[in-house]
Amino acid sequence: MIFKSHIISMILYSGFVCIVLALIRREEIKEQIKYGLFLFLIMVVGALLFGWFMYLFAI
Repeated sequence: MIFKSHIISMILYSGFVCIVLALIRREEIKEQIKYGLFLFLIMVVGALLFGWFMYLFAI
């Protein structure tokens, strides 16, 4: 599956990684959801900030 936008690929990858990590690292369902959403937020925001930072040096 190839997307034209890298951000869609990154969000999809982050979602799958967060689901797997939440399932193997937390026991209760409520904790898994909370942990998965937290990881997803950190991964997406971190990737966007890092991409913006790299863009500053590409000009």
